[in-house]
Amino acid sequence: MTQTMPPRMMIKAGQELAENLVLTALAMFADLRMPQTPELVRELNVTQQLQRILQQPDRSWLELVESLDTCLPHLSGNLGRVARDFSLNAADFFLLSLCGVVESHHQAALLIELLQQPQQPRPELHLISALCLTLFGRDYTAVDLFQHVLLKQGFLQLEGDGPLPLQRLKMAPQLWQLLNGKAMQWSGCRPLAMPKTLLLAPEMLQSSEHLARLLAQQRIGGVLLRGEQQNCLLLAGRLAQNLGLRAVVIDAVAYRDRQLGLLARYGHWLPILKPQLGPGERLTLPEALRDVPVVVILGRDGSVDAADVAELAVGALAHPHRQALWLSVLPGFDSAAIAETAQLSAPDIVAVAEQAQLAALQNRETLQDKHLLQARFSQSADHLRLLAQPVERRVDADMLILPDALSQQLRHLTARCRRRESMSCGLGPTFDAMENPGVRALFIGESGTGKTLAASYLATSLSAPLYRLDLAAVMNKYIGETEKNLSLMLDRAADHDVVLLLDEADALFGKRSDGGEVGERFANMLTNFLLTRIEQHPGIIILTSNSQARIDKAFMRRLDAVLEFPLPDVEQRRRLWHSHFGARGPGEDFVQLLAQHCELPGGYIRNAVLNAAVLDGDILGRAAVLQALAWEYQKLGRQLPPQLERFRRA
Repeated sequence: MTQTMPPRMMIKAGQELAENLVLTALAMFADLRMPQTPELVRELNVTQQLQRILQQPDRSWLELVESLDTCLPHLSGNLGRVARDFSLNAADFFLLSLCGVVESHHQAALLIELLQQPQQPRPELHLISALCLTLFGRDYTAVDLFQHVLLKQGFLQLEGDGPLPLQRLKMAPQLWQLLNGKAMQWSGCRPLAMPKTLLLAPEMLQSSEHLARLLAQQRIGGVLLRGEQQNCLLLAGRLAQNLGLRAVVIDAVAYRDRQLGLLARYGHWLPILKPQLGPGERLTLPEALRDVPVVVILGRDGSVDAADVAELAVGALAHPHRQALWLSVLPGFDSAAIAETAQLSAPDIVAVAEQAQLAALQNRETLQDKHLLQARFSQSADHLRLLAQPVERRVDADMLILPDALSQQLRHLTARCRRRESMSCGLGPTFDAMENPGVRALFIGESGTGKTLAASYLATSLSAPLYRLDLAAVMNKYIGETEKNLSLMLDRAADHDVVLLLDEADALFGKRSDGGEVGERFANMLTNFLLTRIEQHPGIIILTSNSQARIDKAFMRRLDAVLEFPLPDVEQRRRLWHSHFGARGPGEDFVQLLAQHCELPGGYIRNAVLNAAVLDGDILGRAAVLQALAWEYQKLGRQLPPQLERFRRA
């Protein structure tokens, strides 16, 4: 009776067994079928190696095959898992090994070329059929091989377009490397780098442990995470750690790859999918990943078409945790303000801190708020620049000239934005049920009255990046694309906690019609989507409009503040002229004259001063100022006031 090999002796034999099995089989077949034994076959002398591996000294080939059939279920490593998962016999294991070894062992490729047409180092089906029948007693026809479980499962692939017997089998070299327990890289798949400091809220850590148990018990097939992307990735990484798996992010370009399931199963992966779904869109899980645990990360929109996926909303990092992390990454720096106002994830905090410190070092400066703001702009640019434009303008309080009542409202709005996370603490239970840290404000006023400047001031006060929505990039003629763009932009703005500026909001939030025409119905649907989506946004949104009457009344209810920017009065215009002239002004008397008779908002005053600066040198003369001012009136289709025209002609 043939002696079988003890299972414990197979622990390290997987790859060595496969290589020697293939080389021995090919050498024996070449010796049997070729008129003269090739020099390569005489040099190999690998039968003794196979006998040693199987611990069957002086055994014949058929006895070795019988022994291999017996011990395959006990083979360790990934090759053993494959053999057990699909009940492979010795011929099947040879088929798998042959296609893998050809990709990694030059002598196997040379032997294949000897046994079939030259320049064809991958085995054709007719050769595989002959090898299986001659050496393993398995009558596998070309059609049998075409329907083999190893092809159906994606381990092997057919190539060539000739008759089936002349087509070839191949295996991805990375897959063979994976089956042999080695590190590999796969296109569209990126291992998730976990930070040294894994900072998640305690309730999130408890949720990850609970979800990991459900996944391990196969009570659920996957997890859907919603929320800030970096926090979701942290939680996905923690899930993988709890399961003893490797977190791997799968790009959308790889979703159709039939081998994903094999990579996940035998690479001990926890696949993480991050599709960009718009409102009403659903993700159908890739077929290859149906039998392995999977994590899907989404924003507020989209869903997953699967019944056994558990959904979890991933909350933002609380203020005390953010404060502790800022103190650890920026010791000695007063980070209390940014910890309170910037609701960032732990990886973003670390990245911003490192980049700010590097910028300060390069400029030979001590670390300041401006370095942190610059780093936050840099961190958010890649995600937001496609749909929004950064407004990198620092505006201090002395640059704003507004009525006292409006200034007070703006300061109150700034305070609310700064305390948006904590201001409902201690209030009634209704606020607990409806809590949303987002702030929505509408700035109303004619063009040039300081709406955008005030938005810049608010962002500067919060040390937060300000981005202006690019309507041309967002609006799309195809149904559903505009909503998808807006949803993506809002999710990215929330991820980086930037201040979002929506100029000319009436273009997006205008009054709804009765929906008689098809175009009107779709416009109403867009407005309805925006009303809901803006209300749910956890960040700060500033909208501007020239007229409150153009804004849909249903949206007015959803606003936290409405600030009206009136045209400046005489005193404010005087201060505006002085603020723009600086040291180059033409004199107090002339400034007073301009303030009394030039009833223009600050934006036009700014343009006039800049144009006058082009015409004159150090001190701006009256003639240059009046000429530039006449051009501004010309834009409005008006004449320069007579009181000023008289001075212009003088």
